[in-house]
Amino acid sequence: MLKIGEFSRLSQVTIKTLHHYDELGLIKPAHIDPVTNYRFYTVEQLPRIHRIMALKEMGLSLEQIGIMLEKELSTDEMRGMLHLKQAEIHQEMREAQRQLSMVEFRLRMIEAEINFPELDVVIKKLEAMRYLSFFVAPHTRLEKGLAYRSMVVSTLQNAIAEGVIQHTGVLIDVFHGEMILPFTSPDIKERQHEILLGVKDTQEAVKLKGIGQLTVKEEPAVETAATVMLEKSDLKDINIAGYAEKATLLRRWAIAHGYKPHDLVRYLSHRGLLQTSNPEEFIIEAQLPVDTGD
Repeated sequence: MLKIGEFSRLSQVTIKTLHHYDELGLIKPAHIDPVTNYRFYTVEQLPRIHRIMALKEMGLSLEQIGIMLEKELSTDEMRGMLHLKQAEIHQEMREAQRQLSMVEFRLRMIEAEINFPELDVVIKKLEAMRYLSFFVAPHTRLEKGLAYRSMVVSTLQNAIAEGVIQHTGVLIDVFHGEMILPFTSPDIKERQHEILLGVKDTQEAVKLKGIGQLTVKEEPAVETAATVMLEKSDLKDINIAGYAEKATLLRRWAIAHGYKPHDLVRYLSHRGLLQTSNPEEFIIEAQLPVDTGD
């Protein structure tokens, strides 16, 4: 027999924790002295306490551990419980990554407030054009957003190759709302992402599998837009907030120079997803429609 202190030392589990596990029925003393109430354990109980600690290290709750210890779970049941825990951990990691991205974004914006970067902004007039328009389906999970993006690109490429879409080569991503983020970002609850495909005058509305209805849209000219080219550092990973940062800085530049920004930003792909899968090869121009102060 081992006194609780000895068992605690061997198992490296505190006496307080052993008391708690006893209350939960996870591991009970082999013997309790009726006079002194001293608790005693045996060497044979070490494998059980080690299993409890191993399962706890996986992140399983004490309730789940109790079920696994007391019930004779089949291999499939054990696998199912661990798969659920795996999914839970993945979700926690995604949430932590989302929070980390937002904190890093805010820190970069604070740094930009202190050291406002030089932007090569050009004021342009954006021509009127005929487009096929559709809105990107929102996805809160990154992997679903990436899979959807891949499907959209492949479907559009096929439709263009088959002549279903009479594409002029112009592709514009329009993000409506002040929070301008890439469409695989987790922060997508309040924004709308519209894709505009420049088409010939003979183009009619089409419906594509997986995307839905693409409607013909006559986009009017924009008299004044503040524009800036995205740099390689903005494009190195299409899932980061580089797009958002440049749009935010462009908006601040416009306000600082007496313009009133519209509640949207456009990204014109001179070379984009339809031409290459490598973000570092993209040539993309951010366009912020603005009103003059007149």
